[in-house]
Amino acid sequence: MNEIIKLPNIEAVQDFVKNAEETGESVLVSKEGFKYQIDGASIMAMIALVGEKLKVEYMSESDSFNNMLKKYTVASSNI
Repeated sequence: MNEIIKLPNIEAVQDFVKNAEETGESVLVSKEGFKYQIDGASIMAMIALVGEKLKVEYMSESDSFNNMLKKYTVASSNI
């Protein structure tokens, strides 16, 4: 599954990383202009992306992860 999100602050990043870790699944994040994907469970990598529109690719069917994503979902764009 894919979602486009925006994490507005450090607390949002902490929330995202915590939930990504808890899924036990691979959560990949990419940003327009990046030539690689980063691990959504990496707090250090995610902090650098505060305020950016991000494409999240995941396989988790965790209700808590999906609910967390809804908080940060923004309008789709070509990322």
